[in-house]
Amino acid sequence: MSSNEIIDRALTQARNLQKTIGDAVNQTTEQMKPLIQQSLSQAQDLQKTLNEHTVKASGTAQEAATKALGHLAEFMRLGSEALRASSDQTRQMAERMAEQSRKTAADAAQSMGKTPEDAAP
Repeated sequence: MSSNEIIDRALTQARNLQKTIGDAVNQTTEQMKPLIQQSLSQAQDLQKTLNEHTVKASGTAQEAATKALGHLAEFMRLGSEALRASSDQTRQMAERMAEQSRKTAADAAQSMGKTPEDAAP
């Protein structure tokens, strides 16, 4: 896969992740959980893409990709907990997940020589 294809795929995945968790935050708790589950699946896909990019990247790009992977790991941890949490906790965790998705997207975009706006939903 070419670098441009990896960049396009990662940016699309980051946008989709932000959109899904953003949609979840605006739902009732019961409606939220399927969207959280979907966002975790999207996060795994983005994680694979970023890992692939990290191998090919160097210097600052590699550092930004590694930072994005750290935010993504926190996003996935929060998501797993949110699926087991009470209603109030689920909403709080979904809001924290939304913030982590923005950080992930910004760092992923930076690692590919793009701006955070390039990964905005």
